[in-house]
Amino acid sequence: MLKATETPKRRTALGQGLQALIPVEETADQRVSDRSVKWIPIDSLLPNPYQPRRTFAEDALRDLAASIKEMGVIQPLIVRKTPAGKYEIVAGERRWRAAGMAEFTTIPVIVRQLSDSESLEIALIENLQRENLNPLDTAEAYDTLIAKFSYTHDSLAKRIGKDRTSVTNHLRLLKLPEPVKQHLRNELISMGHARTLLAVESVPTLLKLSEKTINRKLSVRELERIVQNYKDKHQVKAAPVPVRDEETAALETRLSRYLSTRVTIKTKNNNAGKIEIHFHSKEELARLLDAVGYSEDFS
Repeated sequence: MLKATETPKRRTALGQGLQALIPVEETADQRVSDRSVKWIPIDSLLPNPYQPRRTFAEDALRDLAASIKEMGVIQPLIVRKTPAGKYEIVAGERRWRAAGMAEFTTIPVIVRQLSDSESLEIALIENLQRENLNPLDTAEAYDTLIAKFSYTHDSLAKRIGKDRTSVTNHLRLLKLPEPVKQHLRNELISMGHARTLLAVESVPTLLKLSEKTINRKLSVRELERIVQNYKDKHQVKAAPVPVRDEETAALETRLSRYLSTRVTIKTKNNNAGKIEIHFHSKEELARLLDAVGYSEDFS
């Protein structure tokens, strides 16, 4: 317990977690203080260069703009000041875009002093905690967080409140060819389709199946059956390695030394087989024939 003369140590916002920086649906006694909210001109804001969301659906933005026109911007944006006197959006770009569509001239913000590293992490994690982010955008955000902040799949999953297998499965999407990534980004195929296509090693075949999925509007289950049939048909079965006993191997060695060339003995399960005597010229063949008591004129 703190003494009356002591003050608690101030924790950094990042140490307190994302909610200390990004206001969410808060109860009345948790609301951001009015003193921390500033109203600034919309045209003084700049989009976040680290924004993981590559596309903003126009229909969804129009719906949000209609809501903002009716109710206003309820949740302030998180921004940081730039050296040029502008404000860079850390979290809330969709609200900023929608407010512009609603013809608002000012917007509520909370200004934070954040480094590039903190701004990147918050922007990515804030978006990842939303359910409607495209799977490929999510995968690229995961990849950036791992590269920039040395997260493991497990530590990243804990940081964003997701399952580790979900993180791993999203990251696998980055292995897809670029045209298939674009189909996924444009929602022409689902993440389930994309994960199924990853089982196809041949890139040309993968691309054809991707187009087939779109053109025929295949379900994930239908695509899974097609991919499995393809794998069964094209799976290369390794030739069985013949069992070689020590006696046969030793005889091969003795014959090779006797004939001064490589000799291979191949046997079957019924003890039948063949002897292969290797040669590299007509002269060597004549020598080998002579060694077994047979002569042949190759001239």
